[in-house]
Amino acid sequence: MKFAARYLVLLLCSLACADAAELKKVSLQHPPNGDMLLLAESKQLLVSGYSQFARWLSLVDLTDYSSRMLPVPDDAQFFSAARLAGQSAAQLVFLGLGGVSRLAEDGSYAERIVAAESLYRVLDQNRLRSADFVINLGSGLSDFIVADFQHTHLYRQQTDGSFVHYALQIPAFMQSWRSSPDYSPRKHYIVDANMDDKQDLLFVWQGKFQAFLQQADGSFSTQPLVLPWPVTLSTEQEADQRNDAGRSYSGQHIDSLREITDIDGDGLPDLVVNREQLADALERNNSFRVHFGIKSDTGLSFLAEPGTVITTDTSPIDVVIDDFNADGRKDFYIPSTHFGVGTIIRVLLRGSANLDIDFYLLNEQRRYPDQADFRQQATIDVSIGNLRYDMPLFQLVDINGNGLKALYIGEGQDQLKVYQHDKKRLFSRRSEKLKLDLPRDARKVRVLDLTGNGKEDLLLPFDTQEAEPLRNQLHLLLH
Repeated sequence: MKFAARYLVLLLCSLACADAAELKKVSLQHPPNGDMLLLAESKQLLVSGYSQFARWLSLVDLTDYSSRMLPVPDDAQFFSAARLAGQSAAQLVFLGLGGVSRLAEDGSYAERIVAAESLYRVLDQNRLRSADFVINLGSGLSDFIVADFQHTHLYRQQTDGSFVHYALQIPAFMQSWRSSPDYSPRKHYIVDANMDDKQDLLFVWQGKFQAFLQQADGSFSTQPLVLPWPVTLSTEQEADQRNDAGRSYSGQHIDSLREITDIDGDGLPDLVVNREQLADALERNNSFRVHFGIKSDTGLSFLAEPGTVITTDTSPIDVVIDDFNADGRKDFYIPSTHFGVGTIIRVLLRGSANLDIDFYLLNEQRRYPDQADFRQQATIDVSIGNLRYDMPLFQLVDINGNGLKALYIGEGQDQLKVYQHDKKRLFSRRSEKLKLDLPRDARKVRVLDLTGNGKEDLLLPFDTQEAEPLRNQLHLLLH
């Protein structure tokens, strides 16, 4: 009887949460198939889109859910938001061929604020993407980081709005196994490496942790300090595993830095190392090795062996590290699929593939379990004739503002299944079903707090490949 009463209460709470959700529809003049960026203080959402012949950027007003097109600077490659001196709210900025610009308040022109050359020497006329070229190093104002082929350039903003330039001695990441080389910015991490309460910049190069330390006056050294952390990473040469590279796959593994974040909630950064174990060109298993941070006399340090490990027997499509159950510790959320003969046969016969979504929770002893705490399954629709696969919608959403995540799973293109948080098994056994239109391919679906009420909302973009009544729309499920 008590169980039935408790279940009834949970069911009524679940339905109440669903009724509280409100759907807003925004019509755009272009497909929302690019990126989205929230300007929370201004209650605005930026949405980019593209075709073979044009690119667009729209601004959605989150007070009345109207939209208008914004001009895109001729040389712009990427967009982001930055806090600039003298401005009360974050501003829209662009990284282009000649440097960083911001859009004038009336939107009529772009004003150059930093002149800089980068890897991007030829304009991509068909794309406008968001990018991580805006960073915060503790001054309260935004700084810019721009890579060229030989250096990574840091532009530190001063209180008067000017910028001081530091040419960090760290080259771009280069892959040369194709007929022409590929260059990309080397990923940066922001971490207090020497524990002096100032944020430093860290990169991985030649399998080593290379730190550029922030000085007492806010300046940066341009020569890297190789940190003596005893955590082994593969060099770029060791990670270059291909059939034509002259090495056998058998027994090989690749260790790469996945993330630097506080996993156990003790205030110190931890290392997440992704170990990719190779069997052959297709068969690869992944494990995630967590090295917990230690405060030593010389600064931040780590042990050579990981404190806990997650091992998967599948190929992860994505890895999300976040606190799902509001216990102050970060958990893993890994959607993955098997790439084997069985998957190929299923795709050929049914036009679909299974997707496993595994959740690993960090316990009080700072350990992840050997097996996933929770597994949810979904289906990937595959069209061989159209050379296309459509990912199902699967998102974690804090719909109550208490840090406890609910699991959203799309079923087809017209039903959303909501699994509420459950203390004993993470998510409830029974789902709440909501009837609403879902995008054909959910890879562009986003979760953001659009209204600033502490509850997360679901952003559903519909591009020009959707059914006619849904094209060029953005649906917002508000909580």
